[in-house]
Amino acid sequence: MYEFSELLIRVSQAMGTVLGVANLLEVDPRLVYRWMAGFEQPEPASVELFVPKLRAAQEAPAAVCDHPRRRAYDRRLAA
Repeated sequence: MYEFSELLIRVSQAMGTVLGVANLLEVDPRLVYRWMAGFEQPEPASVELFVPKLRAAQEAPAAVCDHPRRRAYDRRLAA
């Protein structure tokens, strides 16, 4: 289970948010925080479903984003 917590942390760093990991796994973000901290552990059957999704998200290339101060409205005008 320690490996699962480490995998969650690495994927959340790669995605940039814990919310992204929670959406990927379709669970409550508070649950992901508890799993990362080791306070709770998911059912072993759930871990078997989560690990392939997490590994795929970790191996996916990072999305290139626009300038951080660029608003969506400005991007529409530039295009």
